[in-house]
Amino acid sequence: MTSPYTYRPSSNWIYFAFIAIIELCVVLGFAFAGKMHEALLSAINSLATDTLFFTLMVKPRIILTDEGVEIINPFQSVQIGWLRAVDFDTRFSFKVKTDKRTYSAWGATAPSRYGVRRGHESDFRGTGLESKKVVSPSDSPKAESGTALILSMRWKNNAIQAGTAGNHISTRVHWSSIFLNLLATTILVINFLQ
Repeated sequence: MTSPYTYRPSSNWIYFAFIAIIELCVVLGFAFAGKMHEALLSAINSLATDTLFFTLMVKPRIILTDEGVEIINPFQSVQIGWLRAVDFDTRFSFKVKTDKRTYSAWGATAPSRYGVRRGHESDFRGTGLESKKVVSPSDSPKAESGTALILSMRWKNNAIQAGTAGNHISTRVHWSSIFLNLLATTILVINFLQ
């Protein structure tokens, strides 16, 4: 068995670090100015904002294994065996279609039609999309959804050939994420109304 591969856009970590640095500068600015109450309030608001941002932007990811794909969204995750994955779609986001339902991934959103310009034929070599006559911008390897599509098609084909593909679907709700985000939202609303 090969080790699982986690796909998530690295730009989300960069945005998260950028926001955290700005928040730290604000808190330190209040602290050095001698306004400790404002520094404490700013630190609490920063933690609440970081909780919301982490849950909605950094936590979503796609994990590819020999048995199937796991889509981790902010409040729910689903594991789908490769044998149950009927098709993949990239309209609006990367989606895995099964015989009963379609599951979307927050971790691989599709760009606008202008977000990824028309690619050259060489961009699609080795992706499995060369046979398509028309490739949408969301299928492009330059797009997050296109990258997830190409990786999933490769992992699915390899798993079926190796005989390791699973035939399962299981979902799980992340109650801790729901609770922490409700708490963070409540803190931000209360502090905003003061």
